[in-house]
Amino acid sequence: MTKEAQAVLHTASFYAADDWHGVRYRVSRSHPRGRKTQWETLPFLYPPRELLEVYRAGMLDFSAFSGEYVSGLEEGKRSSTEFQDWLQAAPSLGEFTLLCFERAGENCHRLVLAEWLLEQVPGLSRGSIR
Repeated sequence: MTKEAQAVLHTASFYAADDWHGVRYRVSRSHPRGRKTQWETLPFLYPPRELLEVYRAGMLDFSAFSGEYVSGLEEGKRSSTEFQDWLQAAPSLGEFTLLCFERAGENCHRLVLAEWLLEQVPGLSRGSIR
């Protein structure tokens, strides 16, 4: 009996290329200055600009930010065909990495996103979550 190949989800910072695996997806609203594009974009996974502004202004702690971000993901999952299509295709992606700015060990929406995706997508397994 052969084991079916599964998709493996990794997360990493733009600044840690050694941590990138497989297809790379930018899940941040902006592109790092001075960096050549080496990834695909997934705008439906970006945190809303307004949510980022409120968080950066110190009006939300990371826990509240995370809750709002997950609520937005849930809404996007229900309302966006592009988002639904990507979620359905995710189990066949092989290895892939979600990228944004925060360095490993810092609070970051990509970690929240990774945990949410691991709960939502059957056939998706945990890789290096940084």
